[in-house]
Amino acid sequence: MSPVLATQQTCYHCGTTCNKTILLDDKPFCCEGCQAVYQILNDNQLCQYYNLTAAPGQSPKISRFSFLDHPDIVAQLIDFSDGNQSNVTFYVPTIHCSSCLYLLEHLYRLHPGVRRSRVDFLKKHVHVTFQPADLSLRQLAELLTSLGYEPLISLNDVVQEQQKPSYKPRLYKLAVAGFCAGNIMLFSFPEYLGLDDPAFRRLFGYLNWLLATPVVFYSGWEYFESVWSALRRKMINIDLPILTGILTAYGRGIYEVLTQTGAGYFDSVSGLIFFLLIGKWFQKHTYDFLSFERDYKSYFPLAVTVLKPDGEQAVPVAQVKKGDHLRIRNGELIPADGILYHGQATIDYSFVTGESEPEYKHVGSLLYAGGKQIGETIELEVVREVSQSYLTQLWNNDTFRKGAPSRIRTFADLVGNYFTICVLTLAFLVGTYWYLNDASRAVNAFTAILIIACPCVLSLSYPFALGNGMRMLGKLRLYLKNGDVMEKLAACDTIVFDKTGTLTVSKTAPDKDENSVCEHFKKPLTDQERSMIASLANHSAHPLSRRLLTHLTDFQLFSVNNFIEIPGQGVEGVIDGQAQIRIGSRSFVGSDALANRESEDSVVHVCINHQYRGWFQFSTQYRAGIENMLAALRPDYDLQLLSGDNDAARTELQRWFPAPNQMVFNCHPQQKLDVIRALQSAGRTVLMIGDGLNDAGALRQADAGIAVTDDTIQFTPASDGILAADSLRNLAGFLTYCRFGMRLIRFSFCISLIYNCIGLSYAVTGNLSPVVAAILMPLSSATMVLIATLGMRWRGAVLMKEAN
Repeated sequence: MSPVLATQQTCYHCGTTCNKTILLDDKPFCCEGCQAVYQILNDNQLCQYYNLTAAPGQSPKISRFSFLDHPDIVAQLIDFSDGNQSNVTFYVPTIHCSSCLYLLEHLYRLHPGVRRSRVDFLKKHVHVTFQPADLSLRQLAELLTSLGYEPLISLNDVVQEQQKPSYKPRLYKLAVAGFCAGNIMLFSFPEYLGLDDPAFRRLFGYLNWLLATPVVFYSGWEYFESVWSALRRKMINIDLPILTGILTAYGRGIYEVLTQTGAGYFDSVSGLIFFLLIGKWFQKHTYDFLSFERDYKSYFPLAVTVLKPDGEQAVPVAQVKKGDHLRIRNGELIPADGILYHGQATIDYSFVTGESEPEYKHVGSLLYAGGKQIGETIELEVVREVSQSYLTQLWNNDTFRKGAPSRIRTFADLVGNYFTICVLTLAFLVGTYWYLNDASRAVNAFTAILIIACPCVLSLSYPFALGNGMRMLGKLRLYLKNGDVMEKLAACDTIVFDKTGTLTVSKTAPDKDENSVCEHFKKPLTDQERSMIASLANHSAHPLSRRLLTHLTDFQLFSVNNFIEIPGQGVEGVIDGQAQIRIGSRSFVGSDALANRESEDSVVHVCINHQYRGWFQFSTQYRAGIENMLAALRPDYDLQLLSGDNDAARTELQRWFPAPNQMVFNCHPQQKLDVIRALQSAGRTVLMIGDGLNDAGALRQADAGIAVTDDTIQFTPASDGILAADSLRNLAGFLTYCRFGMRLIRFSFCISLIYNCIGLSYAVTGNLSPVVAAILMPLSSATMVLIATLGMRWRGAVLMKEAN
């Protein structure tokens, strides 16, 4: 249907008044831009966008993005690119509602060059994966702009400044509500004091009406938006009973002023909105603080090997600077974009793209953060500093999400929905009763019930308790993905441990260095052979490889080609083009030696040029505090051990795992995953503790997975948390803290229900003033916040004292 001119109307797309209306499919549009956006959405069956919110669109702006054709600028904006696929993150300040979320996450239906898109609603970020061969970065930006979502693009701190939380709009509304409420109460003093002067009553009544109007329709406008949005989706939210109370009191006030039957309820409605805004400001300010602190301090306990003039040095990821030279071993994450200057890189970008096919890079290639090196050790020079938010984004990638939504959160939402329906029903029944028996109490009773029984307090304790809990655990170097992980940890009844690198140390203690490794070789190794073995071990991040490297001091490093590491088995490679060496398990090197050996030590077998030479014998060194930790866990949890080693250490481990079925040895990664599944099938809730090397599948399968890390980047997105190795001894305290957090949430629910019951018992009698109820409601919300915050901080302080 061709567009035709019509009378002035409101634009169907953006909601603005049309100076020159254009009709298409009987829908009015203010300009050809809005009409074009509608046509695009309609052609791609995306008009559900308009069902989520009325007039949700933004009027498209004309913007020039020619600068995005410059390769240097594109290189600074792109998060990742392999030629076939690119990732970019845009800041889009016009994101404002669920319709925006819906449209921006369906960009792939608007252009075939977009593979996927994901929106971070709170930060107004749009993460887009696109194919540069079909869609350039400039075209992507223009596509977003044509839809009314122009990205704010900056290479400096402008974007960060724009993203800082702004409290001004809420403070303006709060100021208007406070000013008007104070003056309304001042004008109501004659009524309060019983001074009956008809002239002043009429004057002050109209003045109060005038002052109350901006409070309702400006300061309280967000309640109208929230309720309307929910009703369009055929839902009931917790703002509905509040808005009903506001409109009831405002309407009753207008009636009494016009009919001169009373002073109205403008003082109550303005005071109600004022105190509600105080509660919302307090809640939003606290949420933003927790979110900011989480973003700022969500540093994983990861370190990277930095090459210094005096040798290697383990440096925290957050301290890596532009120009640093990094050494990345097999299985380690590339923490920052860098130029490869030594070694042949085989990069697994599955953390970024979801594709498991490795990419081969040569010296001089740009390597993007988030890739995992597979093969020999490489060295790179950092060209862009580490972005912790980018690592956090990888960690929370949808590919690695698992499990059902939090039961507590679902319970709170369920209670909130049913509670709202019950409160509305009760309010109308009580209001009807008093209207028939004592009309003067009807409005008071009706509005008081709607305010005093607001169910929003039920959902406050969850985010505040777990948000503070995550922060306290972070101080003790246990870093969790989100608050839901605390609930999962609290629900676990079975703990499965990996052995090597988890219960045992990953490198030799200095005071035991001379006696902790014994060499068993019929023909002693030459210095050159020892250097070759050390060169091969240097490419692996496995705990036994690191211990072996520590033992083989004063060696000369040789080049390693055709490096292969099989998880749970061993490593092999061609050293300096002259010798093929395998080190690892007995079965991996192909030897029958020591088939019946009885020992309590870990062993690394050596095969040089297909000839078995012997083995290195490591005494088992368990982490400090492990015995006390396992003893504290044993009464409350079923403890299991899964080890890729042989059962030589069974006798020693039986003091901690006495039952025969508590230990499984010679486990390959797939077998570990199968054991976890078997436990879950038996009704167990499983927590897996591993080092992230051979345990990725088991960590992901478990109800909760914690990766233990020492001084290398064993970044495991499949895990729910990352734990510094020296904090493993505090595991029992961590789990106790999580259980305390869930008990505190349930306690908060009980307190809120008691409060509601007491408040309702007064409200139904019609003796509870709505303004008093409006004061009590934010106070009750603040009480829930204080219980959750102070309770978690107090228990966290106790935990920190015990940990130290």
